[in-house]
Amino acid sequence: MSNILTLPGPTRQRGPIVALDRLPGVFAQLRHGQDDARWLKENAELLRLLVTTGNRPDSAVLAAAYGDFVTDLPSRLAFFPQYYRFFLSIALDLRDLGLPGIDAGRLVAHAMADGLPEGELSDLQRAEARLFARRAGIIGSRDRSLTDRLLGFAARSATFALPNKKAAYELTHIAFYLTDYGRHGFIGVELLRESLEFAGLVAWLEQNTDLLAEVCLAMRYCALTPPALWQAAVARDMAAFYIGAIEGAAGSDDYHAWLMAAWADCAAGGAPLHRVMPMGPLGFVAPPSASALQEISVALFGMEGARGGDWSLMRRRLAKVLSPHALGLLDQAAEHIPSFEEFFARFARALPQGVAA
Repeated sequence: MSNILTLPGPTRQRGPIVALDRLPGVFAQLRHGQDDARWLKENAELLRLLVTTGNRPDSAVLAAAYGDFVTDLPSRLAFFPQYYRFFLSIALDLRDLGLPGIDAGRLVAHAMADGLPEGELSDLQRAEARLFARRAGIIGSRDRSLTDRLLGFAARSATFALPNKKAAYELTHIAFYLTDYGRHGFIGVELLRESLEFAGLVAWLEQNTDLLAEVCLAMRYCALTPPALWQAAVARDMAAFYIGAIEGAAGSDDYHAWLMAAWADCAAGGAPLHRVMPMGPLGFVAPPSASALQEISVALFGMEGARGGDWSLMRRRLAKVLSPHALGLLDQAAEHIPSFEEFFARFARALPQGVAA
């Protein structure tokens, strides 16, 4: 697979171009080749951002970036069915953005007729495929048990009180797919509130902009209000990103964290896609962050029998061993997040009675 990001030295500026009209060309032509799965992932995510936030690039920009790819879409889907979810997502979003020449409904119908979703072991991926069918006007699966299983997983908040990025990202995507990215609600949305808050608290302690932005976005799509503490942190980090020429290959940078931060900012009413971006290939480098997650976990583990779930008691004990930074993150979370004490009781993992220290 080809990787075509070379990121040369400074390029000659040809005039101010905002992110909305820069990013399609950058992601489609200047980071990876179209035969690279990373190209599919990056462009599918970018186009989702544009569609769900109502940002539509100039039609000439879209045509220049994706015209050749659209021509080859049917043959690519036929030869690489393992990537069908990327292909369908891109086709549907380009259609919704107004690019002509895409029979997205026919591509979705072919994928459903070929039973491609039946080759998925993951309920989450089946839910995404079901959403594609609905967007194409196909009734799709009537399997109510799929939604029930997703909600059963998402409603178990204890899962998300512990560091588990895979589970946390699956939770945010369940919110995305069941709400069609905020376009409609669903029965049971309240079941996700505590889980999303717990996942966000872990991301906050880790200072993980990428995950924290996804949690904020998922909360908005579920008609929940993200904590101002988290939204401000995401906006601050996004403003501090370096965007421009970098050393190294595409795919090893922090594009996803920037993309999610920009997405969350758009959903909050910001306009990050209307800021001017440099010309030439672009890399994305996140500002330095200081995670406290490991420090707090090590401190709790070392307490053994003295470890408990009562925050007011444990705060005094932790204050003796944690750095001011780590303790400060805990204190901010305790002040601003209503479910913090319930979260901490799970996060502390107190030893059961009768287990010796």
